[in-house]
This record gives sequence, structure tokens and C-alpha cells, in this order.
Amino acid sequence: MRNGTSWDNDGMPDATITVDAALKDRLADLAGQVGQPIDAFVEALLRRIAEADVRFERGVHVFPRRPGAPTLSVDDVDSLLSGTS
Repeated sequence: MRNGTSWDNDGMPDATITVDAALKDRLADLAGQVGQPIDAFVEALLRRIAEADVRFERGVHVFPRRPGAPTLSVDDVDSLLSGTS
């Protein structure tokens, strides 16, 4: 809520997001770097997340696979990490 009125959320459901002090400081720093008030910066950030084709599974964001994008198996990732590819 800003100035006693709620934001126009275009029919999006309301949610409460709790952030710790470190994230608050980081968001304030990023907003300052782009010259925006913190409220406007966070609102724009959350809108972009809400409008993106992203879903959350157990708190982890999951992006849908692009058509034609290569797929790595667990074995591929393991060999890349160990340098044995």
C-alpha cells in the first residue's frame, strides 16, 4: 500500500513477500543505480516476473524450454563440471 491506497494490480492476486535486510539493501542499491525510487523499482521487477513465462516449483523459478534448444542431461552437466567432456 502506498499513501493508504493499494496499487492498481490489474487483477493480479495479492501476495505478501517477506525479504530480509540484505535483500532490502541490495534492492535499494539497484534502484539507486538506475535512479528510481525503491517502490517503483520493486514494482516493475515484480511485474516483469509476473508477466514472464516462468513458473515456480518449490520456490525455484523454472523457465520453459525454448523450441529447438539443446537439452543437457545430468551426465552432460557432470562431465562439463569435471572437465572430462
